[in-house]
Amino acid sequence: MARTKGVETPPLPVPAVLLDATTTPDVVDVPARSALAIDGAGPPDSPAFERALGALYGIAYGLKFARKPAGLDFKVGPLEGRWWAEGAPEGVLQAPRETWRWRLRIGVPGDVVEADVVAIARAAVGKKGGKLEGSEEARRVALERIPAARVGRILHVGPYAAEKASFARMEEALAASGLRRARPHVEVYLSDPRRTKPEKLKTVLLGEIELR
Repeated sequence: MARTKGVETPPLPVPAVLLDATTTPDVVDVPARSALAIDGAGPPDSPAFERALGALYGIAYGLKFARKPAGLDFKVGPLEGRWWAEGAPEGVLQAPRETWRWRLRIGVPGDVVEADVVAIARAAVGKKGGKLEGSEEARRVALERIPAARVGRILHVGPYAAEKASFARMEEALAASGLRRARPHVEVYLSDPRRTKPEKLKTVLLGEIELR
């Protein structure tokens, strides 16, 4: 664990390349990693999205507190979303919101196994009076092993609705390297939209590179 002014802080199980992007686009290699994940469909302002988000964070913190007594604590890092759209070759940003698909993720240590996640979810769903009592979404949270990948990357500063301009700059940088972005993309949310003005939101955008 790292130390901050004499206080131990738990490690953040998220590769640095997901966090240290700048507004200058580049191409980076993201190492293999592990995350809690839940899939869904529709826009991010829908009740389904909110329920999935609550379940994901609930399981993440449940796992954190379950590991802490054994000295295996970790810091719950930023939310990550992988976005695509069904039947939309032009990409999710141009597709109707009802066609959007997403996978929300929160990074976890590499030694976490599926049985750990199942046990935490079962306890959370069965806890009387708990926030996730009876939650179908909590039962759907699973462990994902994400393979290493090469991606285009850029830090987007501003409202989510203005991401298209940042993606255009990323695609220019990829084209200069003889690469092309695939339609699915990943967003790493460095700001809390409930506490940050839209023009100051910071989001790392990752463009999956098309295989040729």
